[in-house]
Amino acid sequence: MLFSKTELLDRERHRSLRWACLKSACPQSCCLLPDRTFVVLEEVQGLARHFPVVINIEQEEDGRESKLFCAYFRLREDPKGCLYLKEGTGCLLEGEKPYTCRQYPFFVRGGYLAVDLTCPGFSQQVGAPVWEAEFVNPLFERDFFAYSLRLEEGKARTQELLELLFNLGLVVGGKISYKGVEVSFNMVDERKLAELPPPTLRELIDRGYMSVIYAHLNSLQNWERLINRYLQNSA
Repeated sequence: MLFSKTELLDRERHRSLRWACLKSACPQSCCLLPDRTFVVLEEVQGLARHFPVVINIEQEEDGRESKLFCAYFRLREDPKGCLYLKEGTGCLLEGEKPYTCRQYPFFVRGGYLAVDLTCPGFSQQVGAPVWEAEFVNPLFERDFFAYSLRLEEGKARTQELLELLFNLGLVVGGKISYKGVEVSFNMVDERKLAELPPPTLRELIDRGYMSVIYAHLNSLQNWERLINRYLQNSA
C-alpha cells in the first residue's frame, strides 16, 4: 500500500539511499492505482484541459471533513490507470502532471522533507543518490521537492476559495449520463454564480477566482473521455 512506510528524510540514516523510477518494470505500479488526486488553485486551469476537476468532500482519518479540488484520472471501475499513462512509456503529460504526481515518492510532512519507502525505486545500489555530501541531490530538489513545497504553499489559498464557494451556496451536486454510464460529482452552479450581487462577483474576479471557477466548469466535458476509455477497456 502506498505511504505505508514513510520516513522523514535524514542525512545519516539515508546517506546511501538511491532512487530511480522503474517505469513499466515497477512491481508496485503506483501510477495505476489512484483514480484521482487533490490539486491546488494554481493547477486547476492547466489540469482542466486534461481531466475533470471537481469539488470533493472527503473524510480524513481523524473524522474531519476536507473540501478539495480533485482531478480525476479515470473512472474508479476502469481497470487501467490514468488516461495519460502509456504502457512502456509512462506519463504522456510530462511537465503538465499534477504536483502530487511530480513529487512522489518524495513529499513534505509537517514542514519537513519525507520519503515513501514503499516505492520499489529506492535501493542502495541503483539510481541517483538522494544525498550529495551534506545536501540533497539537486535533481530531487528541482524535480520533486519543489512541487511538494508548492503543494503545501497552495493549500491555504485553495481552501479559502472552497470555503467561500460553500459559504455562498454555490456548490451543488452534478451528474453526467453518457453512453449508459452515470457519474455524480460536486460542482459550482453557474446560474447561482451569475445571480450573485455585483460586489461579490467583483471580489471573485479581483482575487483571480473567476477564471479558476470557469476552468473547473469547462473541465467537466472531460468526463466523456474517461467514460469512453472505461468502456473501451471493459469491452
